[in-house]
Amino acid sequence: MNILYTAFNGKNNSSKILLDNIDALDENKVYLKNSFITSIKQLENKIKSNTYDYIISFGQASLQQDSIKIEVVGRNENTFYKTDFDYLKIKQRLEENGYEVEISYDAGSYYCNNLYYYGLKYIRQNRLKCRMIFIHIPLVNKVSNIVKLANLFDNFLNWEYR
Repeated sequence: MNILYTAFNGKNNSSKILLDNIDALDENKVYLKNSFITSIKQLENKIKSNTYDYIISFGQASLQQDSIKIEVVGRNENTFYKTDFDYLKIKQRLEENGYEVEISYDAGSYYCNNLYYYGLKYIRQNRLKCRMIFIHIPLVNKVSNIVKLANLFDNFLNWEYR
């Protein structure tokens, strides 16, 4: 199983710090530019250059202490794509580890939603077997232990996804 992890750049961006702490090969990580166009191109280029079973994308949001939002859809005006990722399994695992988890159908209207929408669209249009999920984590001062959270995603393949 091959997993691609993505997060947006930014010195104090919690998603970037989370990705820094995930123990994956460098070629399985993408630090996305904070740009509507460039971030999509980065993702598409990575998907074209390798075969991934899963894409786990992270972004930060103003959430309560140790709360996480699992995004189910990416939207663009009147069109949306829904993930086929087993997000309830992620919710269960995170809750078992003390996180408050919300299933969300609104990934926002900025970079996160844009990346998610175009990522899901690209996967569907190219009939890839890859599954993508977008997860919002709190701002860095609202994450009690970012290393613990990173370790959960390091062990993603042990979550009975095989």
